Amino acid sequence: MKFLMSCLLWFSLMVALPAQTMAQNIQTMAQNILGLPDELTQGGFYVGKVAPDSEVWFEGRKLRLSPEGHFVVGMNWQQGVMATFKLIDAAGQTRHQRLGVKKQKYDVSHIDGLPPKMVTPPKQVLARIAQDSARVKKARKTDSDRQEFRGAFIWPVRGRISGHFGNHRILNGTPKSPHGGMDIAAPKGTKIIAPLGGRVTMVSDLYYTGNSVIIDHGLGVNTVFAHMDSVTVNMGQVIKQGDQIGTVGATGRATGPHLHWGLNWYNERLNPALVLDHGNE
Repeated sequence: MKFLMSCLLWFSLMVALPAQTMAQNIQTMAQNILGLPDELTQGGFYVGKVAPDSEVWFEGRKLRLSPEGHFVVGMNWQQGVMATFKLIDAAGQTRHQRLGVKKQKYDVSHIDGLPPKMVTPPKQVLARIAQDSARVKKARKTDSDRQEFRGAFIWPVRGRISGHFGNHRILNGTPKSPHGGMDIAAPKGTKIIAPLGGRVTMVSDLYYTGNSVIIDHGLGVNTVFAHMDSVTVNMGQVIKQGDQIGTVGATGRATGPHLHWGLNWYNERLNPALVLDHGNE
């Protein structure tokens, strides 16, 4: 009889322990342990914070931490319904976090009237386009210790939003890749200012985007400004938020004066509209 009672007690403990562990795991996952919003958005840019001696992993990728424990993460424009994170503290304890991701709707944009060479470039400019691409990729790989990414973005220029992030573009009837930023239409010569402080990592006249500037804000965060009429900053220059960087133009592949503004986290293109205050739009 005692043997039977011992077996029953052992069996009940074996059943209870996994259930208790499961409950603890569910509770841990329900708590936001990363300082991020409870719901993320496709194309979204986020800054979280943990203990500086921790490790944060996002879907198998280890994220870089600032000395204070801040980190950056960006959602792909087609990110799935869940984003999976892992936090390892100084003691080696691992906790998991899953956050829901809100789906975005992307429209189709038809842009006509472009010069044919800007839609299907002639062979003699393909080498230049390749060089342009390499220059942009190099700038976007910048992984500095700058901390401006923690600030609140301001509008680089005010105007009508003429192109939205993620829209599928059909140029002169030819389907092209989704739009990687937002377009703000404004009169030629309108002043463009830096939405965050940082260091200029590229100033160049590119085939597709004309006069273009890239600014590094730290931890892989950079912003791109294209189709500018004039550029008023230099390569390597450190600028403050609100400093003028150029003027609105229509250089490169453009049908009218506007600023193409892109927000990137390393090679991940993000939606600039999601970091702006639209109260005075």
